[in-house]
Amino acid sequence: MNKRVSDFLPARRDVLKLGGYGILGAFADQALWPIQARAAGRANPRGTARFCVLIELAGALSHLDSFDFKESEGTPKDLDVRQVRNDLYLSHRLFPELSKEMDKVSIIRSMKSHEVVHFRGQYYTQAGRPLNPALAPEIPSVGSVIAYELEKQRRETDTFPTYIGCNLDTAGCGALSTGFLHPKYSVLDLNLKSGGGAMSVDGEAAKVLEERYRLLHELDQAMKEGRTGRDRGFAGFRDFQHSAYQVLGDARWPKAFQMAKEERERYGENEVGLGCLLARNLIQADAGTRYMHITHPDWDHHKNIFEHSSKSNHYIRCNEFDRAMANLLRDLSAAPSPREKGKTLLDETLVVMATEFGRTPGALNGVKGRHHYNLCYLSLFAGGGVKGGRILGATDKDGAQMVETGWKYRKMQPKTENLYATIYSAMGIDWRKELTGTPSKRNYKYIDVIGATEMVMDDEIADLFV
Repeated sequence: MNKRVSDFLPARRDVLKLGGYGILGAFADQALWPIQARAAGRANPRGTARFCVLIELAGALSHLDSFDFKESEGTPKDLDVRQVRNDLYLSHRLFPELSKEMDKVSIIRSMKSHEVVHFRGQYYTQAGRPLNPALAPEIPSVGSVIAYELEKQRRETDTFPTYIGCNLDTAGCGALSTGFLHPKYSVLDLNLKSGGGAMSVDGEAAKVLEERYRLLHELDQAMKEGRTGRDRGFAGFRDFQHSAYQVLGDARWPKAFQMAKEERERYGENEVGLGCLLARNLIQADAGTRYMHITHPDWDHHKNIFEHSSKSNHYIRCNEFDRAMANLLRDLSAAPSPREKGKTLLDETLVVMATEFGRTPGALNGVKGRHHYNLCYLSLFAGGGVKGGRILGATDKDGAQMVETGWKYRKMQPKTENLYATIYSAMGIDWRKELTGTPSKRNYKYIDVIGATEMVMDDEIADLFV
C-alpha cells in the first residue's frame, strides 16, 4: 500500500498553522502587487538587534497596579509593594522575579493609545496603525513588514520562518495577513498549549516526503504553460509548500520545541511561559526566525481584578508574565553571543512588552475591577541596545494624566507607532520608508503620521538607547 507523509505524523491542524486572517490574505491577488520602495535612508536606523521578541498582554495591563504603581482605594492589602530602587516601586506579590531583573529593563510610562476597545486595540498592536476598514485588507502586520525587510539577509541555511507568532489566534483580531506583501512574509502562528508543534520527518517518512515533493515539482512544471496569466496565486502556494518542506526536513525544528519539564515549570505552563521559552530556543537556534510576537491573553479585568477566587485575575496574569519575561531575560543574558566576543544574546535581542491601553485610575469600580483607559499606559523594553534600569515619562499622582513625555517631543506622548519605529530602528530598518504600488494606490508608510485621533511623530524613542 502506498504510504503518505501523514501516516508518519500526528494531526496538528490546531497546533501549527498560518493564523486566521493570515492564510486568507496570503493567497489574495493583491498580495502579489509589484510594490516599490522609496524614501529609504531618511531615517538612520541603529541596527543594534538581530532578533526581537514582542510580548503582547492582550486585554490591557493595569499600569497603576504594576510598573507605574499608584496607591489608591482600589489597592489590595497583600500586594507587598517594595522599593526596587529610588524611582521604582513594584509589588513583590505580582512581580517577584522581574523585581530582580529591572536593571535590564527600561519603562515608558507616558504611552497614549488611539484606541479604547479591544478588537481595534489589538489590531493596532499587530499592524502598528489604527484600523481603517477600507484599507485593512491590504495592510500587513508589522511582523510581515519585518520579514519583507529582512528577506535579503536570509542565508541558505535559514529554513525557519522569519516571523513566528505564538497564540495570535487568541487575540480578538486573530493573526493579521501579509496584506499587499507576498505570502512568503506571512506569520507562522503556533498555539503551544494545544500540544506542541515539533513536527518533523526522518527515516522512511523523509524518503516519502522527498519523493512526493519531487513528483509535485514535475507536475508543476508540466502544468506551467496552462497557468499563463494566473501564476501569481500559484506562486504564493508554491512558496508555502517549499517552506513547509524545508522545515519538516530540518532537524533543528523539533529541537527548538524540546522543552524539559524543569524549563517548562521555570517559565510557566501557560501561553506566555511556553512562548518565551520557544523564543529563547529559536534565538539560540539562529535558523532564520528573527521576529516573534507572543500573545498573552485574558488581561481584561473589568470585574474582580484582585479577587483571589476568580479564574482570571491580576495576580494570576502578572505572575505568569513575571516568570516568563524574567527567565527569558536571564537566559539570554547568560548566553554568550556566537558572533561578537564579550556580548550576550540579550545584547542582540530586543525584548518588548506591549499592551493596547491601560486601565481606569483611582478606586475600583462597582464590580471590583478596572475599565479601559487610553490616556496613559506603559511599555517595557530590554536588550538590543536599550539602556536598562531607566524610567521615561511620568504621570500624575493618580496615573490619570501624563506630566512628562520622557522623550525629546515634550508635548506629544509616544504611541504604538513610536514603539514600532523603535523596533524597526533596532533591527536596522528605515522606519520612514514608504512602499508604492499598493492595490489602493495609496503609499504605505511604515510609520503613518496621520493617526486615528491625532497626529503622530514618525520617530523612534531614541531616549531608550542613550
